[in-house]
Amino acid sequence: MPLSQLEQELGIGRVDLLLLLRRLGIQPLRRGMRTLLTTEQAEQLANHVGSGASLETITAELVLDEPGQDNLPVPMGESWGEAARYAQLRLLRERLEILEALMRSGIELDSRQLCDLLDLRRLPAVQPLDDDAMGFIRMGLKFSRHQRPGQRSSWRIGRA
Repeated sequence: MPLSQLEQELGIGRVDLLLLLRRLGIQPLRRGMRTLLTTEQAEQLANHVGSGASLETITAELVLDEPGQDNLPVPMGESWGEAARYAQLRLLRERLEILEALMRSGIELDSRQLCDLLDLRRLPAVQPLDDDAMGFIRMGLKFSRHQRPGQRSSWRIGRA
């Protein structure tokens, strides 16, 4: 039985219903976004509400903070800039480690994967490299294009 149906039948709100379930030790069933009770649990809940047992009211106090930068959940000012700079450096280091592993293992990438790894929208224009291959040099690494008949072109990474 869905909780919305119990709310209507018993005439109590969702919060009160959930608190009552917790007090009675009833564990509702969760299926996706729905919360359900078995018929036995619903009968137990209805008997408890029908017995005249009082429901405790819950009072809440709303506290308003003064607007300002001190109350923001994220740091502002110099410390925020340092955190963003550190995150960018860490990301760059991780990308360099991946590029180095690809270079050592000889694994070739397709153009889209290479763009993602280098954080580019499109690859730079290819130029002739010293070893009669076509490619480009970036971040101290040489990216050479390899084309095989019947396959897409792939990119091999090497030292510049």
